[in-house]
Amino acid sequence: MPKARKVAFNEEQFFGFAKSYLSEAFPNPSRIDCPPDSDLQRMAEHPISERDDQSSKHLTRCSPCFNRYMEILAELKSRKAG
Repeated sequence: MPKARKVAFNEEQFFGFAKSYLSEAFPNPSRIDCPPDSDLQRMAEHPISERDDQSSKHLTRCSPCFNRYMEILAELKSRKAG
């Protein structure tokens, strides 16, 4: 049996790919089943305590919501830095 070859894992590349993929792969122009912006805001501000599994799952299959969530995270990050 051949030895398993160890593959280098680049976390930054992986998350870059995932972000790029999720931001475009799931268009939802009619915004079907999208959670309200307030839910996305709450998830960004309190990622563990306010996690709603349905909203979290929705982010992985709705590019507009994923992009809005990423915008909210960036806004929060810039407020903390500034």
